[in-house]
Amino acid sequence: MTLQEQETVITWDKSTAIMNIYTADAALIRRLRGLQSYKLIREHCHGGQVVACDFEAEKRCLTLRSKPPTGKKLTEEQREAAAERLRAYRETK
Repeated sequence: MTLQEQETVITWDKSTAIMNIYTADAALIRRLRGLQSYKLIREHCHGGQVVACDFEAEKRCLTLRSKPPTGKKLTEEQREAAAERLRAYRETK
């Protein structure tokens, strides 16, 4: 399956507390299968392999964020110190 075909679609309406998720992304399928709050509804197979799945969950399980998480901004000295700690750790293995 091409990257363009590996889509995820999340739908819900205001009349229910349930959302529906269709995904052809293998990593997301594995993740949703591992979460108890997401119920597998249907598997879409092609050539004997699962290529997409439909899930249901309560809308409260979905979190939308307005800003991407910000990473730590390290100074050059902090970056060098972290690299040295990692080097020392790897040598002990």
